[in-house]
Amino acid sequence: MPEETNKFEYARALEDFRRVRAKARMRNLWSAVTGQSEELLQYDDISQKMHVSGRSSKGVREIPIASIVGSVNRYQDFDRNFLPLHDTDMERWANVKASMVSPGSTGLPPIKVYKIGDGYFVLDGNHRVSIAKQMEFDQIEAYITEINTKVPFSLDDSPDELILKAEYADFLDETNFDKAVPDVRLGLTFPGLYETLKEHIRVHRHYMGIEQMREIPQLEAARHWYENVYLPVVKIIREQNVLREFPQRTETDLYIWVLDHQTYMAKEYGWAIRPDTAAADLIAQQGKRWVRKLNRLYKKLRRFFLPKQLEDFSSPGEWREWKTNPEGNLFSEILVPMNGQSESWAALEQAVIIAKMEQGDVRGLVVNDASKPNSIDEDDFSRVFLGKLNQSEVGGKVVFAKGETAEIITDRARFNDLVVLKLTYPPSAKLFKRLSSGFHTILRKSSRPVLVVKNQISKMDHLLLAYDGSPKGREAMFVAAYLASRYQKRLSVVVVEKDVEKGKKLLNEARKYLQQTCAKTILRRNKTWISKEILKVAFNESADVIVMGGYGLSPLLELVFGSTVDSVLRTTILPVIICQ
Repeated sequence: MPEETNKFEYARALEDFRRVRAKARMRNLWSAVTGQSEELLQYDDISQKMHVSGRSSKGVREIPIASIVGSVNRYQDFDRNFLPLHDTDMERWANVKASMVSPGSTGLPPIKVYKIGDGYFVLDGNHRVSIAKQMEFDQIEAYITEINTKVPFSLDDSPDELILKAEYADFLDETNFDKAVPDVRLGLTFPGLYETLKEHIRVHRHYMGIEQMREIPQLEAARHWYENVYLPVVKIIREQNVLREFPQRTETDLYIWVLDHQTYMAKEYGWAIRPDTAAADLIAQQGKRWVRKLNRLYKKLRRFFLPKQLEDFSSPGEWREWKTNPEGNLFSEILVPMNGQSESWAALEQAVIIAKMEQGDVRGLVVNDASKPNSIDEDDFSRVFLGKLNQSEVGGKVVFAKGETAEIITDRARFNDLVVLKLTYPPSAKLFKRLSSGFHTILRKSSRPVLVVKNQISKMDHLLLAYDGSPKGREAMFVAAYLASRYQKRLSVVVVEKDVEKGKKLLNEARKYLQQTCAKTILRRNKTWISKEILKVAFNESADVIVMGGYGLSPLLELVFGSTVDSVLRTTILPVIICQ
């Protein structure tokens, strides 16, 4: 096939994918409004009391596409009309279509289906079916395995149970798992996925052999995999209550889902992703509880009607809820957005200080506007970046992305513990300039603490907590207490409040929480700006970093009336940790 034809068909296929994804989004939104499900039919939704008498191969035949009503294991990736539900499917979808329609193409192999009654469920070839439906084909070639039944269908039965039992028997024969771990059954609800478990054990056995320089018996490999790979992920699933989000699934289903999602995220974002982070993101993106679905719909509608500068979905302290070891280091992964300019290296210098304290990794992020030529030599930048990390004996990596800077940073922040930013242009006091500020968007939308670097790098020796009793203020108190107690740093607290009695109450609240961690508490009455009093105290106490809560007002009110956060950032030279 000519190369240019390949490229042409692939480009057309990409446009087709974008069109069908837009159609899927509209159908999804309409489904949410009307309450009518657009979910693809599932095997285990068909019937509950069906008596299976056997199954038989029917070979390869042409089957009517209109009779393909469901999927065996990919129903979460397509809607009822086989429209793709995830943008990440774009390359695969387009490659498949280009192969199907390119001149001279021999086509693609037949799909594999299970036939139950008059309906077909796709075992392999979901993308081919999706494309064929959009191209309005009437027939498609398929390998057919017919599931025979003695009674009519019932919606609550699971006809794939026989398939799963056969697959599990093969799994036990190959892995000896039942002998390695007696009384434990790895239940799956998706046919075909026991092959994935086999592969996990095979790979684990291979690397055990390399590490221990010996041949590992199958029994030992299965037991070691279960104890050191499977159970830690299941522990995360239990801690995060993932089964509540997917009540029709098993822990073994979710083990595979979490690791698959972890692999996807690592490929998508360029960094290693912790299993607990992958599990949390899986819940956020695909959780089935009505509260979760309603929240996703609410966010979609808000994003549709509100400008992005007014979005604020962060919940104080939410980022800590998903950490596997809450007693461990708080800032294990530190995100450092950089622009390649000399001043942005100050953010890396500050991040390295935190990373050495926390034994964490530094993750550099360089965002280039997709509409502009790339002015950064990525190889040179990576070499200098990694050289600085190696010199400081800190681990990390730098990745490059294209898009709108603030949006890329806030998206990536979700998978890190701390964002370190160099502030070149302080927040403006003018409303419309604040509204258009990417920095303002990052502070408003980031769900992680943001360490803002101005003109000075901090050794984190003396922290000044500006406490106001708000939820984000309490989050700042938690972070300050953590840093001060874990690393024996000096911590002072300032409360700026017109009402003296209220101020004393806030100070007592801080003293009770911080106890011996706090070296000094200070109460100031604000005659003018709260920020001025905070900065006076920072100067008088020789603090080298300020810790405070993020924006307290709603986005609209904060834009109109301004905020203490912006006022502090406009005038201080110290780094400021802004907690969400």
